[in-house]
This record gives sequence, structure tokens and C-alpha cells, in this order.
Amino acid sequence: MSRHGRKIAQACGCCHRPMKRAQAVHDGISYCPACYKREFRPVPCESCGETTRTPGGRTPALCKKCRSKGRPCARCGKDTPHAVLILEDGRVACASCAKHFKEPKACPVCGQLSIYLARDFKAGFTEPVCQICRRKGHITCPCCGKNRRPEGVTTDGRVVCKDCLKTDGKPWLCPKCGKEGKRHSKTRCEDCYWRESVDERLSDAMALVNREWVRESFSKFMVKLADRIGAKKAALRLEKYFLFFAVLDASFDFPDAVTPDALTRVFGAEGLRRHAVPYGFLTGAGVLPETSEEALEAASERRSQERIMARAEGTWYLPLLGDFRLFLRLVSERYERRGWRGKRRRFGERTVTSALRSAVRFLSSMDSAGASVQQIDQTALDHFIMRNPGYRNGVRAFVRYLNRYKKLFRKIKVETVNRGIPQGLFLDHKRHAELLGKWLNPDEGSLKESLICVLMLLYAQKVKNVVRLKVSDLLHGRDGVYRVAFGRTEIALAGPVCKLLDRWLVARRALSAVDDERENEYLFPGRTRGSHLTEAAVTYYLNKHGVNAETLFATAIHQAYLNGLKHPKALSRAFGITDFTAIKYLDLINPRLRDEVEKVVSNG
Repeated sequence: MSRHGRKIAQACGCCHRPMKRAQAVHDGISYCPACYKREFRPVPCESCGETTRTPGGRTPALCKKCRSKGRPCARCGKDTPHAVLILEDGRVACASCAKHFKEPKACPVCGQLSIYLARDFKAGFTEPVCQICRRKGHITCPCCGKNRRPEGVTTDGRVVCKDCLKTDGKPWLCPKCGKEGKRHSKTRCEDCYWRESVDERLSDAMALVNREWVRESFSKFMVKLADRIGAKKAALRLEKYFLFFAVLDASFDFPDAVTPDALTRVFGAEGLRRHAVPYGFLTGAGVLPETSEEALEAASERRSQERIMARAEGTWYLPLLGDFRLFLRLVSERYERRGWRGKRRRFGERTVTSALRSAVRFLSSMDSAGASVQQIDQTALDHFIMRNPGYRNGVRAFVRYLNRYKKLFRKIKVETVNRGIPQGLFLDHKRHAELLGKWLNPDEGSLKESLICVLMLLYAQKVKNVVRLKVSDLLHGRDGVYRVAFGRTEIALAGPVCKLLDRWLVARRALSAVDDERENEYLFPGRTRGSHLTEAAVTYYLNKHGVNAETLFATAIHQAYLNGLKHPKALSRAFGITDFTAIKYLDLINPRLRDEVEKVVSNG
């Protein structure tokens, strides 16, 4: 290449005559048109039958079109029928990737190494320079948002690029969709660009899917996702959500085979939670059978139980553990037959898993040499609880099973420890007033967390009860007051709480991209379609304010006592707590109040 950019004539490798351009290059030798016709003889292509030329007429032969068919780019993997760069090992690179295989060169202006050197005659760069040097003096146009060379000033005093100066900074109409938008190029707006990007990426992904029901579901899902969150966000999330459909395509022949147990086996509990958006869409569209969160949780727990049993393979206590699991299963089924299901569930799969895990921990702590059921005694149990105090309650079910159904030399028992309420659990008056004032007058961004905290602080509600509140649980009277039954008695919410609730019902939105707040029955929608907010999210809210659920619960009962609810029955009917819990807290509150009165009298 000459200094002025003109090509220098090269010599033919066969006849050594100068030529402007080689007709062909073979084994490093360039051929002029005359030598090419003489040395390369016409032969038929073995693939398509078209005539091509090979050195000396060698066969079998492939024409250029067939050689480049299905040829992938060495970097991005896309088909590259027209290669911009051919590497030494025969691989090719497309136009977008060719620059990545070139050695970086120093910019003649700043000296920085770069593979993105290019000329810019308008800016006065006749030699290739880096991007930073080419863009010196550019601005971010306040109208189109692009980094461009400033061209002039609009009538309202803004410095804009050349295209925006022509329209004097007025809104730009997209030639493709006819809507006002942000310009991506001269022919389309950014929304049109991203919608085309969604279609292109969707087309590439669909080529990797084999089953028709998965292909159709993924296409409908992306269309709805683009409508809900915008084409740009949908395009950027397509690859993430495609993984879920790819696993469905590889694991299930038909939608009917997608059961809760099969889902947890393929994805696991955490995996399915990460794919809550596409899974919620499939259940909402009727592609997959509707499955409740309780069923998915139960399937996940059964999977955990199977892993516990698998880890116990080869141990002396495996038969004992199998009998214990069967016993727990029978107890769980008996509870369910007697109506303890749904919200009232008392002995579910999670309880079975916890009991199994505690039993394994206890049995594995014993000496395995010649171990048997008869060697389990009170000493072994006491040593286990002393070393693992957190398993005191978890191992109780296993201890009851051993005493009832196994022959021990002597019955064993877990000693009961008095679990009183710790001192200092109540918020003082100043802190209580400060938090209540903040939560009753929140800004728009903290409406949800403030309402949740107020319900816990004023009405002694546990986290699980608050997140499971439904919109239908609230009764709105003509006087504008909301009434709700936390316990057995319907109570009216305070005026400031009703105003806060009104604000939240207006601002209430579904967190899932495929969920609709009008169809979600819960007061606080969660990230899974049709579900409620998780308890972990509420814990995060409480930690932000430096409190915990136990403190708010105790403070709520204390304030109720000060306001006249001094009988355990009144507390249980108003807040839905048990009589035993009410009595436990009142026993602590009464001496506390006596101490405060005595302190005031002594100071007076």
C-alpha cells in the first residue's frame, strides 16, 4: 500500500509479470488471470454439480459457494459465507470479528495501542487513529443522546449535533413506526431497533429448540415480555430466560409431564425460584398445569429427604432411618386427613425433613463400631444436645418414635428448658414514637415496607401473617374505615393506617413481569406470578430500621396492654395469638409496669 492509499502492483508467482490483482492464491502463490486459466482446470463440484476450477483439475472438488456453506466464524460462531479474514489454520472471521484477530497498533497521535484504528477525513485525520482521538471535541447531544460532533445551537440555546440542528431540537418522528421517539438511526427509532433485535435473537434461539410446544411457548412469552417491560429489556434478558425453555425442551416431551416432583428434580428449589418469571407465564397461559407454592415446596422437601436417605447409604442406622421416615409420613398424612392443610398445615414435608435431618445428626454422632438401637441411651442424648443445642427441639420427634416403637433398655427424654421472654425486648416510648411517625408518613418509594411495619407494630402480626394478607381480607366501610379480622374478632384499623392503606392500594404493583396486580389476590404481591412477598424481603425491611419481628411483636402487645387490653382472651381474639402466648407476655409486662410506677413515685 502506498502513502497515498493506492495499491502497488504485485508480480504473478507463475509468470512473474506485474498485475494489479491476483485472480487466485494457492499454497502462498498468486496467479494472474492468464496463468489461472492455464493452471486451474474446470471440474464439476461434487456437492452441487456446478463447474469450478482446481490446480491441474484435481478431484474431488468443491466450489467456493459449497466450501463456505456452514462455515462458522472463529470468534462468534455464526455462518460466514463471505470471510473478511482467513487465519493461518484455515479458520475464517466475519466482518465484525476480524479486527479481534489483528495485532493492536499504536495510535500516531496519542501512542496508545488499539485494534480500532480508523481514518476520519472530516476531523482531519488522514492516517488511522484510535477512537479517543477521533472523538475529541464530541458532545452528548441533549436531543438524541448520541455522542456526536457539535454542529450548532438551537433557538432555545442548546448545542446539538447536525441531525438535531436540522429539526431545531424538535421531537423526532420515526419513519418506520410513525411515533415520536428517540432516534437510533435515520431510518428507525430505538424502540424499533430493539423490537427487531428481539425478533432476530428469538429467531436464533428458536433454531436450537426441538419441541414444538416449547418453541411456541417461548415465542409467546417473549412477545408478552416485550409488551410489559419494553423491547430493550426483553432483548437483554432473552438469553437468561431461554435457559429455562432449553431445559424444558431437553427434559419433557409433553407439558403434561411437567409435575412438581419433576420440576424440582430438574431445576431444584433454587433453580425454579430463579426462573419464576417464565414459569409463572406458562402456568398463567395454561401451557403447564397450575401448581401451588405449597405443592412445589412439598416436592422440594421430598427431594431433600431423598438426598438425606442417599447420604445414609452404608451406615448402620439406615434401616432405622427408613422406619422413622415412614412413621413421619404416616403422621403427616393423618394430620392432612383431619383438615390440617393449607394455611392450617401443622405437620408438612418441611417438618419431616427437619426431623430426619436431626435424627441423622444424632445417630451419626454415636460410635459406629458395633452400634445398634439398644445402645441409644440418655447419656448419648444428653451429650448430643450439649454439643448441638440447636437440635434440642428438632430431635424430639425421633426421641418420641424410639420410646414408642423401638425396644430401648430405658426410655429417654429431652429435658425442657424454660424459654422465657428476654428482658429489654420492648421498644422504649421515644423509639416507638419515632418509628411510628416515620412509618405513618412515608414517601412513595417506601409505602410497602412502611405499611408492613405498621401492621406488625400496632397489631402484633407475625411476618408470615402479614405477607399472606389478601385484598379480600380488607373490608372497606362507607365511613372510609378498613376492617380486618386478624383473630376471631373483626377490628377497625386506625385512621392514619387507613390513609396509608389507601395510598398503597393506588400504588400497588406486581413485581413479576408476567403478573397483573389486578389478578394477584395478595395485598403484597411477590416476584412469582400469583404469589405473595417473601418473608426474607420483610426481614430485609426490618433490618433497615434496626428492629426485628420479635421486638415489634412484643412492643405491640405492650402497647395494647397500656391501651386497655389486659386480658389474655382479649389479646387472642383481637390479634389471633394463642392464649399461652398472651399469658407469657403479660406475665412479663405486669412486673415491668410495677417497676416503672415505683420508679416514678420514688423520684417524686
